Amino acid sequence: MSISTASFETQKIEIAGKQIHMNVGGTGSPLIYLHSAGGETDWMPFHEDLSKHFRVHAPAHPGFGRSTGLEQIDDIQDMAWHYVDLFEQLGWRQVSVVGFSLGAWIALEVAILRPELISRLVLVAAAGVRVEGAPVAELFLNDFKEARELVFYDPESPVVKTAMPLSFDDSRVLMWMRAQEATARVAWNPYLHNPKLPRHLHRVRCPVQMIWGRHDKLIPLAHGEYYAEHLPNAQLSVFERCGHMVPFERREAFVEAVIDFAALGRGERRTTKSRQPDH
Repeated sequence: MSISTASFETQKIEIAGKQIHMNVGGTGSPLIYLHSAGGETDWMPFHEDLSKHFRVHAPAHPGFGRSTGLEQIDDIQDMAWHYVDLFEQLGWRQVSVVGFSLGAWIALEVAILRPELISRLVLVAAAGVRVEGAPVAELFLNDFKEARELVFYDPESPVVKTAMPLSFDDSRVLMWMRAQEATARVAWNPYLHNPKLPRHLHRVRCPVQMIWGRHDKLIPLAHGEYYAEHLPNAQLSVFERCGHMVPFERREAFVEAVIDFAALGRGERRTTKSRQPDH
């Protein structure tokens, strides 16, 4: 079953007894977007931008958005196995994947379990490891002002209202709370990391593009540097004047980086003006 709009459709698919909602839009090579703990399961402006270059698939994880099946998920590996099932059911092999925060961690776990499924991997402000001296901040906040000050470089930016509720009167609060519950189920203890993950990073065979905000207060840049050092084939791009919410705060640079990285995988040269590196 699918519900269409002008630029995308929402598909409902059953994966091992879980009812999964997935937004799909655009044409071209498939690009899989795995969302963050914030639960950006609506069709976002950056999804629309990417859909001009790819066939974008943006599923809601079990327990997020309108997807069901959280009772089948006990930890991050269960979530990764869910995506192995989803990829295999939809026939996705050697596809490009973009993961943001929690979604980046899930993508990494999938790349370890089934390396043949992912051809290129973009990891944006990825959770998943514990870095000495650079702790992950407290994510589970009920004060929306504190939350936006934590995850945005500029908490007064107009893009904040696109990314998250601004008050308890916001119609998106229920989905926000649902996302927090689902995140807690897979990432509360141990907190936002898998102690076993570092010993398996060498198994990630595909090229990896890391993207991080210089001023990320939730998952500090040191985590990106750790991944860049320990993944076999990774590069790190750092965006200035940017916090944790990279796809919202630096939307154009984020989209350009994804397009460039995917084009390299197809052996293409971009003809448009390339993104200026951030220093």
